[in-house]
Amino acid sequence: MNPLPRLLDTWLGGDAGLRVDGADVRKASLMGRVSAVGEQLRSLGVGSSSRVATYMDNSEEAIAVWFASALLGCLEVPLNTNYRGELLTFLLRDSGAQVVCCDAQHLATVLACVEGTDVRHVLVSGAAEEVLGRTTVHPLAPASGAADYGKLVSATSSGVVLYTSGTTGPSKGVHHSQESCVELARAVARLNGYGPGDALLNFFPLYHQNARYTGVTAALVAGCGFQLDRAFSSSRFWEICRAGGITAFNYLGSVLGMILKASQELSAAEARDHAVRLAWGAGAQREVWAQFEDRFRVAITEVYGLSEAPMATINRSSDPSPVGSVGREGDLFAVRVMRPDGQEADPGEVGEICLRPKRPDIFMRGYLGRAQDTVKATRDLWFWTGDSGWLNPDGDLFFSDRIKDAIRRKGENISAWEVETVLLAQAEVLDCTVYATRPDTSDEDEVMVALVLAPGADLDEVIARAAEDMPRYALPRYWRVLPTLPRTPTHKVEKARLRAEGLTADVVDRLTSNDSTDR
Repeated sequence: MNPLPRLLDTWLGGDAGLRVDGADVRKASLMGRVSAVGEQLRSLGVGSSSRVATYMDNSEEAIAVWFASALLGCLEVPLNTNYRGELLTFLLRDSGAQVVCCDAQHLATVLACVEGTDVRHVLVSGAAEEVLGRTTVHPLAPASGAADYGKLVSATSSGVVLYTSGTTGPSKGVHHSQESCVELARAVARLNGYGPGDALLNFFPLYHQNARYTGVTAALVAGCGFQLDRAFSSSRFWEICRAGGITAFNYLGSVLGMILKASQELSAAEARDHAVRLAWGAGAQREVWAQFEDRFRVAITEVYGLSEAPMATINRSSDPSPVGSVGREGDLFAVRVMRPDGQEADPGEVGEICLRPKRPDIFMRGYLGRAQDTVKATRDLWFWTGDSGWLNPDGDLFFSDRIKDAIRRKGENISAWEVETVLLAQAEVLDCTVYATRPDTSDEDEVMVALVLAPGADLDEVIARAAEDMPRYALPRYWRVLPTLPRTPTHKVEKARLRAEGLTADVVDRLTSNDSTDR
């Protein structure tokens, strides 16, 4: 059953508004676009068995393409607009997409990658001339006057494919049903108490589960307003929230810390001059958590999950779970920590986090076209996440690291996340990421950190303070100061890029500069 029509009916029948990049969008205008794009896709033969990829930045047009594709019931494939070249060709080939919808500024990138794929039509939003050939380029249909989307509706839906980041191998397409995506949105809206009086802010890209299903779709489910921005601005964050009447927003990773540090000059009254009541997301830094809640009077709800199994654990301000924990299992998934042999780990013992769905229509259908990978990841009816962590006796889950991000040095396992947490506790460290590197003269990993320092901060003092606060074996040997860290649109640090750059000329080796010993 295709759940989107009923959600749209509910949202359109309410008073909640829509803003894209700070500009109000009329519902009738949006649905006129949905109807026109849907008719265009159908004229190209798109139906419930088709596969349609999107390669678009956040915009009203991108939302219209998403809704039109979902109403038609085709397999939706939202693609990361940072992919290009061979990586983009791989995704187009792997997904089997026959149609790609893109922005005009991305057209050349897409056309350079369609050779050897099933793509036959490219629809372009923005100024673009029609191009004929093996792959035909069409201008995206302009909005029609009538918002008659009912005739587009397919009773069935092939679902959506969300590609993983590929940090441990080739990107895999996580195949979800539309029902599982909507069930996630309902769970988010229920957990956070969203209603018609709320206005949600999201600044993550629409190829990400966060923006699509815990942001926009959660607003549709709850009948509340939403604002979708193209980018995150820490310096203008509270101004944006006040202008949009925002009551809740989604975060990931270091976003809360960036907001806190960008708001240092605000008085106590100015810091609370907004309508935001809730921040919802994952990866909140332990030291930032309590400070953020106290300074801005905004409750934080931290969750843990993956594209395959979202929102497995929950830690709200009102819950008994301690700050720093990702919480206890919720209504959607059971949680265990396992040893490599499949036995359950003892409380406090680090192992691999494993999840099992408690209800239908919440876990992924599988990895698209990768049955062996699906079977491998779901050993003994549990999904093995590739993340390490531990449970305390009360059932609170503590995330340790991506297993592939763990660093082993001098016989000790080092959590990159833990080292980052210690460094970010220093006011002089605005941002950082920790990863393994191996100098040519060594057969063992060394710990390296790339960091952004506050103006006037002294690196030697930062290193000295870190040496007091962490085990000696975990103290990074290599330090690289950058103006900003390279990040994906979902604010994940591009560690693979930093690792590939290696020991550049600007790297400080602690052992040959200010610290000649390694006790």
